[in-house]
Amino acid sequence: MFSKIKYFLFDSYHRPTQKFLHIFVFFRSFFFNKKTNIFSERMFLLKNPPNSTIYYNFFGRIFILISNFVAIILFNKFFNKKTFIDNGIKRENISSILEGNDESSWPIQSLIFLEESNTEMPDREFFQYLEKNYVYTLRLVSAKTDLEEQEWWKTCREEYKENFWNNDTLNLSALENFRAKTKTSSAILNDGSYLKTNTKRLDKIKALSLINLYHKISEYTELEILRQASDSFVGKNICLNYRNQRLSHAVLRHSYFCSQILKFTQLDQDKHNIIVDIGGGYGGLIRLLKYYFKKSTLIIFEIPEATILAAYFLKRNFPEAKIGQALDFKDINRLDSEQIKKFDFIILPQPNIEKISDDIVDLCINTISMGEMTNNTQNYYLENIERITKDYFYSVNRPKKRSEKYNAQGFYSLNFKKKWITKIYNYTHTYHIEFLGKKSRNAKI
Repeated sequence: MFSKIKYFLFDSYHRPTQKFLHIFVFFRSFFFNKKTNIFSERMFLLKNPPNSTIYYNFFGRIFILISNFVAIILFNKFFNKKTFIDNGIKRENISSILEGNDESSWPIQSLIFLEESNTEMPDREFFQYLEKNYVYTLRLVSAKTDLEEQEWWKTCREEYKENFWNNDTLNLSALENFRAKTKTSSAILNDGSYLKTNTKRLDKIKALSLINLYHKISEYTELEILRQASDSFVGKNICLNYRNQRLSHAVLRHSYFCSQILKFTQLDQDKHNIIVDIGGGYGGLIRLLKYYFKKSTLIIFEIPEATILAAYFLKRNFPEAKIGQALDFKDINRLDSEQIKKFDFIILPQPNIEKISDDIVDLCINTISMGEMTNNTQNYYLENIERITKDYFYSVNRPKKRSEKYNAQGFYSLNFKKKWITKIYNYTHTYHIEFLGKKSRNAKI
């Protein structure tokens, strides 16, 4: 009799402690969002799910922000000891993780665990070609007089030159640290130094915004993509390491864009698509997309200085990839799909968009940067987007004119000539109009 009572109290499924745990987990579940599975096949037998499977709603996010804030103020530590400011873990530390735990998915999904070969700098020949290509792109851009530049972008270009050039030669040390030590007005680089202050506590408090965004964005992003979202080590930026993922505002934003593209387009990931990112910066979004469209060719159009960063960033992340640059197409007037598909990536200055043949691009992307261009430049790009795109155009841009910084039109003022069937039309967490359109095959519609 005694043994049966002991079994019921301490070992059975329905022991009293398990009932208390069920009640605790039941009330705790009110802090979880809809992406968290919380159920059991037995009645009144809920158990705590691993932290790596929990995604918090508004009330849950408030709780984890408060608990982390208190822990930082009192102990200068995050509430979870496996969360830390990541200023670039050595590769051997990553590889030393031999078993799973409740704090991250297992096997680990984070992209940084897939990028095992990006630790070596490219050879000198690669950089010499970058230097020659840059000189050539400068000539192309200067000859294109109808491509106007905002004063703000002129300032950014000069800052890029000061940071990455030294007597007509690339400053390789600055390039290696381009997301850590670059002083510039450019937002795409400043994101890398968001967690770079002299006060450790302040860094950790600022990092809480990334934990908050991670859980907030989980409600709108496919978890397969969110679990993999992790910023690259290339450029030596500082991130928050949370659930074995290197989090930055940029990589979380890109994971959302990538999720939307995968969810709402009908692009076949196993086919060789052509994807264009206009104003793709150093290639953050393109890097993420390449993991899902492995067989595709991805093209970036950027200012000459940014093409250097993109070529370097993508080469470090994909050492075996074949990367095409403007010099490779110097003697080609029109790039057709067959020529484009010889490359994994193609990185070109703005005027080279005119080389792309009509109706061959499966997906054309512009996120945020179109609103930073002059009206004439926006119209120039839109005309070419409508010309080269066969299927989809994905845009995330501010809706209205912003006079104080850019004095340029917004998305509402874009004069579309073609007919587009709307697949997405939202107002995003970045305060922009999100539009995904599929090009109509019937011009009369």
